[in-house]
Amino acid sequence: MKVPRLTRCELELMDVLWHKGEATVQEVCDELKRPLAYTTVMTTLSLLHGKKKVVKRTKRGRAHVYQPLVSRDEVSRSVISDLRGVLFADQVPQLVLGLLEDGKFTHDDIRALKDAIQKVEDERPT
Repeated sequence: MKVPRLTRCELELMDVLWHKGEATVQEVCDELKRPLAYTTVMTTLSLLHGKKKVVKRTKRGRAHVYQPLVSRDEVSRSVISDLRGVLFADQVPQLVLGLLEDGKFTHDDIRALKDAIQKVEDERPT
């Protein structure tokens, strides 16, 4: 399934759902890092359910409970693919260098990056 493009606000709501597993509108509002109106959260979750079909909605009592239907990994791959294709014209080195430019990396981050590059080199046919 191709994951539809999600806005920043939609990604923030999805982040809460990925973290909690499921949540009501009020629970999503309570977990957000920035304040959003209850009605904004409710409308956005309805859109994610109805139009974009990336969340499941179940009625429990008077409240709707939302659960993600797509994983964080699926959405991440989709966003990176969009970045690569649209913003970086499929130039992988430019994309990676753009991500690395802020320079805020721990030693573990650097080791993980080196290991990932080594894995790509090892798997590449000669």
